[in-house]
Amino acid sequence: MKILITFCFCLLANLPAAATAYRGDSAADFTISEIGGSEFQLSDFKGKQAVYLIFWATWCPNCKREIPKLKEIHANYSGDIKMLAINTSINDSLKKVKRYINKHALTYPVAYDTERKVTKLYGVMGTPTQLVIDINGVIQYRSAEVPDDLAEHLERLLTVKSDTAHAE
Repeated sequence: MKILITFCFCLLANLPAAATAYRGDSAADFTISEIGGSEFQLSDFKGKQAVYLIFWATWCPNCKREIPKLKEIHANYSGDIKMLAINTSINDSLKKVKRYINKHALTYPVAYDTERKVTKLYGVMGTPTQLVIDINGVIQYRSAEVPDDLAEHLERLLTVKSDTAHAE
């Protein structure tokens, strides 16, 4: 029993610490490839567009349940908010994700977090995890649910603050 406890402790002690991103924090920059082949770099949107990240998995029933709302948000606000659904790659394969995209006719961009780098960077511990990042690169929302009142906050999400906007 002591050997098992020691082994578990050593295993946990050697795991890399996951960062956690909360409301009010500056969003950590990352680059990831979308399934369609485009590169997504978060910093490309700073000063230009708000960003909505959805961390999800194919086996997550709540993720599936939210698809209609996410499609609606993408259809209505894609000019204001860049959406990206990031599959955490936990118990999922790229092949499975591609089948899921086709089966559910996802209209918004999807990325596969092969090495879970972005998932770890944002401290995602469960799916779905959703973040809305304003035009200044500051996290304004983090939850497991789609924000019902996103439209009410668009003006605030898209207001550039001169002290945080990047120079062109």
